[in-house]
Amino acid sequence: MLREVLQREFYDRDPITVAKDLLGKVLVRETHEGVTAGIIVETEAYLAHNDPANHAFKGMTKRNKSMFGPPGHAYVYRIHQVHCLNAVTEPEGVPSAVLIRALMPVEGVELMVRRLGRVDPLPTTGPGKLCKAMGIDLSLDGWDLTLGKQLWVSETVEPIKVSDEDITVTARVGVTAAKDLPLRFFLRRQPFLNFVSRPNRYDRSFERA
Repeated sequence: MLREVLQREFYDRDPITVAKDLLGKVLVRETHEGVTAGIIVETEAYLAHNDPANHAFKGMTKRNKSMFGPPGHAYVYRIHQVHCLNAVTEPEGVPSAVLIRALMPVEGVELMVRRLGRVDPLPTTGPGKLCKAMGIDLSLDGWDLTLGKQLWVSETVEPIKVSDEDITVTARVGVTAAKDLPLRFFLRRQPFLNFVSRPNRYDRSFERA
């Protein structure tokens, strides 16, 4: 299923490009309990400049310092009793990132469901459920995603081809600042669309033809 681990240069680009290019890649989590993995079907970009929804908009804090680190590291934060996973983008010192919002599970589904504590046929539709199902918490904040262990992103053996025509572009979900920016991206075709967190909540004016 998996091919090579995505390397630093993949992440060392603007967050909009990375957010779109992460679609169709595989997020992998390896723990003593086993391996869980899923195809990334939904992302959101957070810009380093002129984006008040970015956690680093007002500067570096203890909470957001991972965003200022090298590209290809994880920025994990906690909100409303859940965790959210981001991939840091652009050169070190430029605080931008991509939130991974939803996955289509491809390995370890039973383990994901057990971690959620309930029977859920779609255990990774949303960033909070995704992190709980994958066993991602604050201990992975700052983790180097390019190492290929514990937590990483990989290509598939047969790369999933994603063009602009395959991607729906919308405003981000759950933000109050800069809420109209078209920085949320998801795969519109099946079976991926089944695993998007909120496929029916979007402004069609953003949608690519």
